[in-house]
Amino acid sequence: MAITPPKKNGKNNGNAAIKSVHKLINKSLSWKYAIAFSMSLILAVMLYPRILHMAPPEYKVGVIIAKDIQADRNFLVVDRAATEQKRVEAIENTRPVYDYDSNMPAKIETAISKAFLDMRENAKKNSKLPDNGKLSVEKAKKTFEDISGITLTASEFKALTRKGFPAEMCADIVRLVYHTYGNNLIGNMDTLSLHKKKGIIIRDIEDQEERELDDLSSILDAGKINSIIRENAKVIFKTGKPDNIVISLARKVVSPNLTFAKNSTEKRKQTVSDEIKPVLYELQKNEMIIREGEKITPEDLDELDAFYKGQEGNRFIDASIFAGIFLTIVLLSIIFYRMTGSRFKLSKTVTKDVLFISIVLILQVILAKAGIFICDSIDLTHKFTTASICVYAIPFTVGTMLVAILIGRNEGLIFSVFSSLMAAFLFENKTSIFLLSLVGGAVAAHYIIHCERRSAFFKTGLLVGVVNMGTIVCLSLLSGNLFLIETFLNLAMGLAGGILSGFIVSGLVPPFESLFGYTTDIKLLEQANLNQPIFQELLMVAPGTYHHSVIVASLVEAAAKEIGANSLLAKVSAYYHDIGKMKKPQYFIENQPSWKNRHDDLSPQMSSLVITSHVKDGCELAKKHNLGKAIEDIIKQHHGTSLVRYFYEKAKEDSKVSGQSVQENDFRYPGPKPQNKEAGLVLLGDIVEASSRTLTNPTPARIKNLVNSRIKQVMEEGQFDESDLTFRDLKKIAETFTRILTGIFHSRVEYKQPSK
Repeated sequence: MAITPPKKNGKNNGNAAIKSVHKLINKSLSWKYAIAFSMSLILAVMLYPRILHMAPPEYKVGVIIAKDIQADRNFLVVDRAATEQKRVEAIENTRPVYDYDSNMPAKIETAISKAFLDMRENAKKNSKLPDNGKLSVEKAKKTFEDISGITLTASEFKALTRKGFPAEMCADIVRLVYHTYGNNLIGNMDTLSLHKKKGIIIRDIEDQEERELDDLSSILDAGKINSIIRENAKVIFKTGKPDNIVISLARKVVSPNLTFAKNSTEKRKQTVSDEIKPVLYELQKNEMIIREGEKITPEDLDELDAFYKGQEGNRFIDASIFAGIFLTIVLLSIIFYRMTGSRFKLSKTVTKDVLFISIVLILQVILAKAGIFICDSIDLTHKFTTASICVYAIPFTVGTMLVAILIGRNEGLIFSVFSSLMAAFLFENKTSIFLLSLVGGAVAAHYIIHCERRSAFFKTGLLVGVVNMGTIVCLSLLSGNLFLIETFLNLAMGLAGGILSGFIVSGLVPPFESLFGYTTDIKLLEQANLNQPIFQELLMVAPGTYHHSVIVASLVEAAAKEIGANSLLAKVSAYYHDIGKMKKPQYFIENQPSWKNRHDDLSPQMSSLVITSHVKDGCELAKKHNLGKAIEDIIKQHHGTSLVRYFYEKAKEDSKVSGQSVQENDFRYPGPKPQNKEAGLVLLGDIVEASSRTLTNPTPARIKNLVNSRIKQVMEEGQFDESDLTFRDLKKIAETFTRILTGIFHSRVEYKQPSK
């Protein structure tokens, strides 16, 4: 029977994927340079061509202009109406093309001669055939008409048949046709009279030669050709009266040899239209193009297009994107310099923070551009412009809130300045947008870091909205538009923009928190719940460690508040700092029964290895339970590189007997040393709380001496060299630890035994 492999846990797969992302992000600090340049390029392209105010605004006819626009130079404007009038006149004066067929008489001669000859031959054949085989009159008539191109009446065909289609008659018709055509031009005067004033162009269809004809009086009218043929017949046939059928057939075959070439004429008109140069007029420097409150007319639109196009030289446009890249790199460098300063110089999260801030910058620009698109898509009345109503509803503080809550307040403030500059590039009214974004961002960065519940996002968003309203009021006072209806609508939009920022941030924090491994106060509060499964397991497996961790958490939380550190992070880290002891709880004194010490059966080196391994085991459990990078780092740093002195001294005693050398590094924790105040506090709290258990008579004086001696010992070992703790901080910590431990070890009244 086949064995079905167990299904993989989807949650574990997700956690593994997130861990892979964390590992990739933190792989190399050198990546930050590539990230910085790439994000600078992306941001510059997103802002281009508006960056450096290079892109012309999009205006439409009928829209009310928001501000005065004045010419800053002399420039030419196309007079569209005059240009169109000039084009119409040029088209009207274009001579039409007429095709001239000089071979028209010869073609007629060939057709008539062939038709007459064919009829004579058919007559001979019919005379030799019986009656039932003779060609019918209708078929003979149709054959003649097809060959000659002449439509005959029945009487005319009958007369020609009776005369036998004589060659002499054919010759008379041809003579009359040739004489009528001669060198004459025959055309339809109804059409030609339309071009009488401007003349025509005659194009010979044989050799395509063209000539202009100004006087059209020499052209024979095709409508009067009958009388012309009759007059010509009198001249040709002076010796005798011509047969009427000759004149009739000549009238039918003579057609205009001058025909209108419509397609060629239209092409000439289009060519002439395309060759018309625009009519220009000049606007002088300082001349007003359009004033605030006026509706844009087609003429105004032409002047505005010419004004802004004149600012866009090709070389200048190409340079602007490089200027945008340079500006973005400079501004990003300010943020990255702050992040790579003394506080972060040894941190392995710099690359992650750089990538996160870059992504948030792009996200902020996308939100702003999306807001602009939505505002432009709303069909508003001409009384209020789209920008003055909708722009204040754009969530400008989303990026600042994300950076402040996930990295820090100072980084959020710097980000606020940068994102405000980016937003200013996207709008014409740079000052108001910059101030709105900057003031709102500063308030958001200050208050958002105190959030300990999800509702804090919405409260901060509401506060930002109120601040937006105050900023809008100040801007309206400066412009003198405070009591306009538009201002009240702007106030509502400003409030909506702040609230919208809170909603967006509340949805974005969890995915960014998971993807980049950040730890927020909200997550810390969830982890501070002592009912967490890992705490319950610690209580069951290592009750002594559990009790020790709770007391350490109380110590460091109070001390953190005194020195201005993150008390919540310090407290939660203290809860978890010794979770690695759960793997071998019986090897730690607080979990051992009084009658048995597991280390009695181990060598000092092995005992030291077991003791120090709880740091590594704790980091593994932190990763397994997704405690976050901040807590994992404090677990790793909470002993620094301190010496496991008890077993080191024991090893030295044993070495006197065995003669083996003892390496001090074999008895030290792997480190690193504490990198921040919170890690330093947990280190001190752990040592002081453990040492306090050795006091036989814990009086306040003894507790104070113990605390001071332990702090002095740790400081002399150099464990605080890489943290931000100062001498003033250490003094406050000592006072706080002494106060709390004194309260814990306070004396109690001995209860009397009840009398029997």
